Amino acid sequence: MTVMTGEVVGRERELQFVGAFFDGSIESPAGLVLEGEPGIGKSTLWLAAVTMARERGFVALVACPAQAERGLAHVGLGDLFDGVLDDVIGELSPPRRRALEVALLRDDAAGDATDDRALAVAVHDVLNLLSKRKPVVVGIDDVQWLDRSSASALAFALRRLGAAVRLVVARRLEPSELEQSVDVERLRVGPLSVGALHRLLHNRLGRPFARQTLLRIHERSGGNPFFALELARVLGEDVDPLEPLPVPETLEELLRARLAGLPATTRDALALASALGAPSESLLERAGVAPHALDPAVEAHVVERESGAIRFTHPLLSSVLYNDLGAERKVVHERVAAIVSDPAVRARHLALAAEKPDAAIAAALDDASAIAAVRGASASAAELAEAALRLTPSREVGERHRRALAAARAHRASGEWTRARTIAIDLLEQSRLGALRADALLLLAELEGLGRAVPLLEEALHEATSRPALQAAIQCRLAWSARFAKGFDGALEHARASLQLADAADDDALRLDALEMLTFLGSAVGDPQVTTYAERAHDIAVATGDARLIRRARLSVVETLGNNDLDGARQLLEREYEETHRRDDLSAAQALHGLAWLELWAGRWELAAEYAERSYDLMTQYGLEVPWVHLPIAVVAAHRGRLELAREHSERSLKLGEEQFGQHTPVHVGTLGFVAMQSGDPQTALRWFAEAEGVTTRLGWHEAGRRWWVADHVEVLLALDRVDDAVRVLESWESERPDAREHHTLPRPRRGRARGRH
Repeated sequence: MTVMTGEVVGRERELQFVGAFFDGSIESPAGLVLEGEPGIGKSTLWLAAVTMARERGFVALVACPAQAERGLAHVGLGDLFDGVLDDVIGELSPPRRRALEVALLRDDAAGDATDDRALAVAVHDVLNLLSKRKPVVVGIDDVQWLDRSSASALAFALRRLGAAVRLVVARRLEPSELEQSVDVERLRVGPLSVGALHRLLHNRLGRPFARQTLLRIHERSGGNPFFALELARVLGEDVDPLEPLPVPETLEELLRARLAGLPATTRDALALASALGAPSESLLERAGVAPHALDPAVEAHVVERESGAIRFTHPLLSSVLYNDLGAERKVVHERVAAIVSDPAVRARHLALAAEKPDAAIAAALDDASAIAAVRGASASAAELAEAALRLTPSREVGERHRRALAAARAHRASGEWTRARTIAIDLLEQSRLGALRADALLLLAELEGLGRAVPLLEEALHEATSRPALQAAIQCRLAWSARFAKGFDGALEHARASLQLADAADDDALRLDALEMLTFLGSAVGDPQVTTYAERAHDIAVATGDARLIRRARLSVVETLGNNDLDGARQLLEREYEETHRRDDLSAAQALHGLAWLELWAGRWELAAEYAERSYDLMTQYGLEVPWVHLPIAVVAAHRGRLELAREHSERSLKLGEEQFGQHTPVHVGTLGFVAMQSGDPQTALRWFAEAEGVTTRLGWHEAGRRWWVADHVEVLLALDRVDDAVRVLESWESERPDAREHHTLPRPRRGRARGRH
């Protein structure tokens, strides 16, 4: 895109600062923030910075967002990547390429919703690819108006770039999200000197001003160049130095007077333009604007024509005009809603035109929120969902309740957990009894940690007695949340209750959730029905014909096979990877994680290490560092003698478990024991193994295959000549399952050594 032009006068110090910024090391991302009051000259200096970067060989990606675009989706990304995206998009992985093309309306949004994280990673990859060819500068003027979806994706990308990327933003005095993504230098843009102001006025207006008049302009404007120019425009040739300046006192009043001097038809067209941001002339013509209606505004330097679009020469002109619309604003937004084709944009303008709740507009906002979510614009989806709630008539109690739930969940998806929790608490206070209160409690439980969720869910269960389907959902959530507090056996009771209720409600989606939970929990405790659960889930999923549900059910079958049927589990996971790696990175990462464990048990350590690293790389690219992603790396590294790497990942896994869940599973602790054993530290290994067994007992993990560290625990005890303890651990392990003596986790020689020395 092109940007406003302007001369740089009286900014020698600032230009030197900008030059030094670009001449510094470009091995890692860095940012320059130009901050100051409106009209002080930030945009002029920003444009000079972009020009400097281009002269130094940078690829410049620029955006000049308008206030009216703040609530739209991905507008900033579209501007930044205009003209360069086709050069690199073919090098993106299919899931990321599709996410970006859907977000930028280059492809239809059919199928599953675009994940915000996939879009953010795609933005990262585009910047990375571009920076490998030439250094890149991302330049954003008036960054405070950048749409939230673009800002979030850019912030994610910049935090993770190790490439030659520079960020240059101009803003008012409030910090932006992007500034937290890179190390930034701040340059406060201050007032011009009297001499610099003299040169600016002469260059721009072509006439000199008497010294006394110049001093008074400087005093009134405070050295603000835009204010000074507006003052100078309205002053005559002969200004009495003894009389007050015959102009308004503030910049806003000056601009208001300037706009008032335009013809009514021009002001009408400008009102539409202020509500749209930077509309095309053809769009304005569809609203009834005559072809030459804007000519007076162009001549007055209020707007400029730019590649078929109309853009205000300064954002203050647009904001003053828009803020002064008053009652006319409703009509303006109604006219805009009638001409735009994007349903989300149309719904937003209908909402801005609404003076009271309106069921039809609320429904349109509902649909627009869903469209935004599919496009990977979760922030926009949340704003639209909350607008739908706000405009739902109070008499529509059921719809208000449903939309409150939807708005809270949309805010949670966008990362605004505080706002989501506020909506959930408001809903809870409005719902004193019954199923509506149960809905609110379930929602609040989803926003809390595991420990705080359990009492909320138990209260919700009590309130939901009239709705079996809701009870089924609550019981399933309880099974997940209570697995540490009540142990896996206690959690299983909730999962079984969930399945019974889902059957009573005849709801296949709830059945699948319950069966998957039963499979997950049952695999850990050795439930003999676990295969039946997984097979039933698979049958239900196949009957639906939904590929996503079939993949979920397939993973449940893998849970039942585990390390008892490595070949069968491997075939299913390889199929899962083949079906997902071209469209869903996170599902592919999950499949690779499972394959890493399988190949570890099979003794194929090189392949296990490869799968573990690939899974870890994918997850961390998406900003999803969870405890379990570190474990196979740690165990494989320990087997291969890479003990420092093993210790690093196992300790990181333990720390994440405590931070994210307030708990750690036996696998985390057992891994640390194994690493200590391989490091030649049997005492530390013994401490970790003993803790793993303690947690196992508390959680009720009876399944022999899940406790893979038992063999190593016995080995350490024997090495320390604690034969009785070794036999006790062995016998306890064997007593858990009738088939334990045949399980490959503890080879026969170790059994013999323990008993032979007893």
